[in-house]
Amino acid sequence: MNYTRNQIRKILFLGPEGSYTQIAANLFCEKLALAPELEPVSTITKIMSEHLHSGYLHAVLPIENSVEGIVRETIDNMLHLPDGVRILSQCCIPVQHCLISKGDFSEIKNIISHPQALSQCQNYICEHFDSNINVTSATSTSQAAKSLNELDNTWAAIGNELCAAHYGLDIIARNINDNPDNQTRFVLLGAGEAPKQERTSIAFSTKNQPGALLEVLKIFRAHNLNMIYIESRPSKKVFGEYVFYIDLDCGANKVQKALDAVWEYCDFYRLLGSYSLI
Repeated sequence: MNYTRNQIRKILFLGPEGSYTQIAANLFCEKLALAPELEPVSTITKIMSEHLHSGYLHAVLPIENSVEGIVRETIDNMLHLPDGVRILSQCCIPVQHCLISKGDFSEIKNIISHPQALSQCQNYICEHFDSNINVTSATSTSQAAKSLNELDNTWAAIGNELCAAHYGLDIIARNINDNPDNQTRFVLLGAGEAPKQERTSIAFSTKNQPGALLEVLKIFRAHNLNMIYIESRPSKKVFGEYVFYIDLDCGANKVQKALDAVWEYCDFYRLLGSYSLI
């Protein structure tokens, strides 16, 4: 059954307020004409392992960054979603990191942010601070910014303009990410099927035999399917066993025959969603 505007009453997002994920949630609401309540949750795992299993069937989460790659916490939890919960839509948000603080630049001795944000600003940190700078991880960029209100002026955070404004903090420097084209891909998860299907994501593990993965890829080629993304992650069951994640550049209606043929070479298979791009 396709989802409708009225069915999406609440969307969870990685918080607290002011996160890039909230920006993505706002974009989904705008482009898909949704008007749900938006609720921040502290971690990706809590959203996917608790709330999506307890009746909150819609969430926005980061899945890939163009510089740092896959968001492991999201992708590893995708296999454990309740039946019927799939990717409904995808969007990409430009990453424009700012250095945020309550004090002056000269006072900063500590920087806090999400590990990916810290990694994306390594060059800036190295060029503008000495080797004694203390770098600390937070669960999100907005959580880092929020924490500054409980810390002294020697602390700064890396985040976006929205979280700086939300928590009443000063922007010391803008666009400090090392790659100016940096962006993050977000997905809207929920029950039902997307009315518009432009991309399909699947996960599978192959049988432990020579050429099994090659045979799967040959099936995609035989059906003239454009595979635009592939990632492998440990299965966390048997050492040396991996789960492959693949994105195909078309809707499920165009890939179904190929997906039926893939089963022969797989021990495990799951359709993660066929969804719209905004």
